[in-house]
Amino acid sequence: MLNDLSSFSAAVTADRLDAEWSFDRSTGRYRDERGRFLSRKAVHAIVDKRIEKLATKLRRYTRMMTDGNIDFDQWQESVREAIKAAHIQNAIIGKGGRDNMTASDFGKIGQRLRQEYSYLQGFARDLLEQRISAPMALARIGLYAESTRGSYWQGSELRQQERGYSLMRRVLDPMAQHCDDCVRYARAGIVSIGSLPLPGQRCECRARCRCSVEYLKQQLSSVPV
Repeated sequence: MLNDLSSFSAAVTADRLDAEWSFDRSTGRYRDERGRFLSRKAVHAIVDKRIEKLATKLRRYTRMMTDGNIDFDQWQESVREAIKAAHIQNAIIGKGGRDNMTASDFGKIGQRLRQEYSYLQGFARDLLEQRISAPMALARIGLYAESTRGSYWQGSELRQQERGYSLMRRVLDPMAQHCDDCVRYARAGIVSIGSLPLPGQRCECRARCRCSVEYLKQQLSSVPV
């Protein structure tokens, strides 16, 4: 339930989010099993892998429902629970572990989930009234998995703000196609945190957005003596 996100998260993830890596609070970075720092690219790859697994799971549930192996209510509950767990997990990865999460952080996840559930309800209505075909449903359900990446970026921004970072810049993935919105955000360069939307927000790419964010600290100007 939305009012029990904190206790629910303890069941799906912990301080050591995988057996091989953990978060170092002093540096604000993750370490592998040998104590070596994980690069941002490596952390993003972990998030991507979890999203891929979620997409596979959601498509399996949807295929089971369209094939008549589970009923509509079972499908909807299974999808809701899978989405909820993934948003929590990705937010915790972004924030730097379960112990770094606050009641306010969980409240922000709750707000995001309420919006996702609203979208899911519309999708469910289309399915129930057979306004979309089974192949379309399988394609569309994957977007709910992609949307969980936004919770990672939300958690990451909160963590960086707490560590004193006040600037951000949007970075385009050189291997992806980008909408005009994302190109415009990247061209804005270095700006104050909050001046630009996070990846997937207010852009035509939406859940398919492959942009990333870099955070920087404000450099104090030197005064000649």
